Amino acid sequence: MKRQKTIANQLQHGQSLVEVALFFPIFVILLAGLVEVSQLLVTQNRISSAARAGTRFASDGGEDAGIVTVVLNSVTQTLELDPEVWDIWSIRATVNSAGTSINDEDWEFTHIYGVSQTVRFDSVDEDEIKEQIEDELQRDEFTNISAGIASELQIVGTYAIHDVESILGLDAMSQLAGFSSLDALSVMRMTTSSQQATNGCAAFPLAITDGVRSVGAGSDPYPTTFQYPTTPPPLASFVNHRANVSLLDATEGMVFYFDAADFDWLLWNEGLSNTGGTLSTALDWPGTSTNYAACAGCGAAVAGSGHATAVRGYIEPGDPTDQQIQEDDYVRISSGTLTNVTAVMQEHINMDRTLRVIVWGENSGSQIRISPDNAFAVIRFIGYNATANWIVAEFIRWDDSCGQVN
Repeated sequence: MKRQKTIANQLQHGQSLVEVALFFPIFVILLAGLVEVSQLLVTQNRISSAARAGTRFASDGGEDAGIVTVVLNSVTQTLELDPEVWDIWSIRATVNSAGTSINDEDWEFTHIYGVSQTVRFDSVDEDEIKEQIEDELQRDEFTNISAGIASELQIVGTYAIHDVESILGLDAMSQLAGFSSLDALSVMRMTTSSQQATNGCAAFPLAITDGVRSVGAGSDPYPTTFQYPTTPPPLASFVNHRANVSLLDATEGMVFYFDAADFDWLLWNEGLSNTGGTLSTALDWPGTSTNYAACAGCGAAVAGSGHATAVRGYIEPGDPTDQQIQEDDYVRISSGTLTNVTAVMQEHINMDRTLRVIVWGENSGSQIRISPDNAFAVIRFIGYNATANWIVAEFIRWDDSCGQVN
């Protein structure tokens, strides 16, 4: 009897092993499939976010080279950047007066990155993308068709394709070749144009010197003691950065370190109360350099400016009739400090904003003179240390769209 029970137990145990052996590969495949789908969903979200970042940059007047920089900077810590696994297009267009379509002569679909080797590249249908954009632009907040809302709308966009390596090797099967090739389309209204020159300029109250060199060499290495963010992006994440390049020779994506001798905060006119609160308000989005509304408690009216009350907007020292910021103009230096604007700085960093700032040609200690050659630069704050009084910023481009004397 005992021998029969022993044999029965052994048979049952053997059956269990066989069942496990049969089920285990299926379980592993299911688990790998779950990881595969999760990876694709996360990657899709990253590509969509990168396309939006590139489009937001373009809507502020950014050029194609900068769109590539912004897209790749958005994913550099998480995705491979090899041009063999990316194809990126910029989109620029104007909707017709009826708001119903985009004429061919007003449509630009430009391949700006990649070597045309992504799986989806050959199947990209430019006309289909154009139709998709036209349909989206005509829909209101309730998704109803309302063509008039898109009338003569100028738009920019980014279309990106990225191939992800499949965990299960599904991309090796011809019938599943597009399974891990992901795409994203983002379109926004054009808010500014770097090609349209104006005589005056709006700017944020920061002046920088053109005498600095990009970080990573010499006396200005990439610092390790950021106060904000406490964990800054590593220098290697800025794919277009080159070390030890003069700001005058900078290209989009280079990183610069500005210590106390390299920058000054600005005060837009002599009548303003020279306080940290004034500086914080002027640095806050969207800025106050062109705000000439009456401002109670901001200070005193400037004689000869044409304003009977104090205003926040720019009034040139010594020439109150000049209220357009231009190259060669003078601007007062503020007594405010980096400590006064940390909350605003953090907002700019978190929102990934690009800001137009002034480049000085001369600095007397009480006022700066705007450079006659490279008057304005567009930068993006990366981080700062208010105690040590330094800022790290990414150079985006020179801006010759405003402030040039006719």
